[in-house]
Amino acid sequence: MSALPAAQAGDRIDGRYQVLGRLGSGSTGDVFRVADDHLGNEVALKLLTPKQNEPATWDEAQVLERLRSPYLLRVLNADLVDDTDIRYITTPVITGGDLEDVADGFGVDSLSAVRWGEHLGYGLDRMHREGLLHRDVKPGNAYLDDNGDVLLGDLGMAAAMDADGKTSANGSYATVAPEVVSPENPGCSIATDIYSLAATVFYLLTGHYPTGPRSIKNEDRRQKILAGEFLDLRSLAPHVSPSVARTVEQGMSLDPAQRPKSAQDFANQLASCSHYPRPWRRIHSHQGHEACFLGGATKTALGVEVCAVREKSGKFAVQVQLSTGRRGRQHEKNDLTPSQLLTELRKAMKKL
Repeated sequence: MSALPAAQAGDRIDGRYQVLGRLGSGSTGDVFRVADDHLGNEVALKLLTPKQNEPATWDEAQVLERLRSPYLLRVLNADLVDDTDIRYITTPVITGGDLEDVADGFGVDSLSAVRWGEHLGYGLDRMHREGLLHRDVKPGNAYLDDNGDVLLGDLGMAAAMDADGKTSANGSYATVAPEVVSPENPGCSIATDIYSLAATVFYLLTGHYPTGPRSIKNEDRRQKILAGEFLDLRSLAPHVSPSVARTVEQGMSLDPAQRPKSAQDFANQLASCSHYPRPWRRIHSHQGHEACFLGGATKTALGVEVCAVREKSGKFAVQVQLSTGRRGRQHEKNDLTPSQLLTELRKAMKKL
């Protein structure tokens, strides 16, 4: 098994690509901005970290090159570096960032989360229809293009399904399906990709993964998965409508048979969800507040903030403030227990 080369600016890869600089690195490999002599432009090239028992040939490479979808980051070339077993993949350079950074900590507004989840679902379904599993769907592998649409990328871990619709196990603990981590380890399937897709939407809505914030170490996250310790979506994000929450929760069902049958089904279910009148998202809490949420302006109403505040008694209150600075006292509540607080937050955001 070859070692991943430490490419530097000016180096050449596979005789065709001149390294211009490093774009990033991760557990699956290193990404470089390179000049492509054949295409005459700059592209992103990822050198994939070799894995034990990986086949000497890369049969999926040709399938990746012919995949076309408005919601997949196009693969320009997929091949092996000359005289090595190191795989590489080239794509257009994307400058809009990935969704892990965009949604970190607080998530994005619910309308954007659902729309981007649809995009990812349609892109993933295109892969499945070609007989491939992505095996690492997560916010860090979803990229914003110049139009504000999302492209599912980092296809280097994709693998062809066998006759039973399975591949060997792979994934990131942040979004991996629990059965992939289990001692039985049945491998990956369409159902495990769908779980990872739903877990990605969970992150977009909350800014947290189902097993906790981005900062949690992988081993701790793995133990939470094995113990079945998952966060509750609507407790973290009371601004999410019940129909959106149900769709995401079904996609993350612990029973693979209860998940949607295809990524397109999941995307279509998201598209049909009802929403609160405003696009809500969680924001940084004001001083002395437990949690704050921003409701965007609509055609007929200004923006508004709804905040959870701890009272001196130890109980909670819901406070509402309009963008004009005025308080919306008719929607406020006091002397609330934690469970009452969640209920009243949801009521306020549904009415406003």
